[in-house]
Amino acid sequence: RKSMLGKFSLPITGYAAFVLVLVLFGICTKLDDKSVLKLGEGNDSDKRVIIPGGANAMMGSYGMMMDATAMCVMGFGFLYAFCRKYTWGGIVFNFLICGLCFLWCQVCTCIVHSLFTGKFEKTEINLASMISADLVTAAVLITFGVAYGFVSPCQIIVICLIEPLAMKLNEHIVVNYLSTSDAGGSILTHAFGAFFGLGLTLGLGVKPHHIPESNRKTNKVADTFALV
Repeated sequence: RKSMLGKFSLPITGYAAFVLVLVLFGICTKLDDKSVLKLGEGNDSDKRVIIPGGANAMMGSYGMMMDATAMCVMGFGFLYAFCRKYTWGGIVFNFLICGLCFLWCQVCTCIVHSLFTGKFEKTEINLASMISADLVTAAVLITFGVAYGFVSPCQIIVICLIEPLAMKLNEHIVVNYLSTSDAGGSILTHAFGAFFGLGLTLGLGVKPHHIPESNRKTNKVADTFALV
């Protein structure tokens, strides 16, 4: 089914989504003063860098944040090259999902916290919040893997806006009301992303035969990328 906007549907939807996310990101977030190190004085006093909150804090470590980010950008990026037909599209939309969800997750954290506490508090940007954004993005990328080849680019953007908010709601309930300890994010990230993807495909009425068999074939390059 073709969109009313035709070939301009993705640019219009994408730009509108990113403008919305950037505006809300500016409203709902702030730098964590305890995690900011000034790099200069005088004219250079505005140069700052985010540092770990504690030397032994695993969830505040730069290395863990970089590992999680590399997993989303490179790990999933190579993985979604497994279909010859969608090799380049899968890699490109992997980057799109990462860029959008990294920012939108911080906004969702502020929204969910405000809903449950009844007062507006901005999300503090530090290494821990960045790692949390990486985990949410990983869940969206898992969902993308379930619907790989079935959804349109505009639908992917809509998924990027809905799923992080749903995941943050689920995370708040599971952690604060069910007192669940989820080591490694196997429940809150991996299982949530997988089941959200299954629900998405059921809602869209997707069937395997909707994609021609020729589109599901692989080649040496696609298999190598997926293996990496």
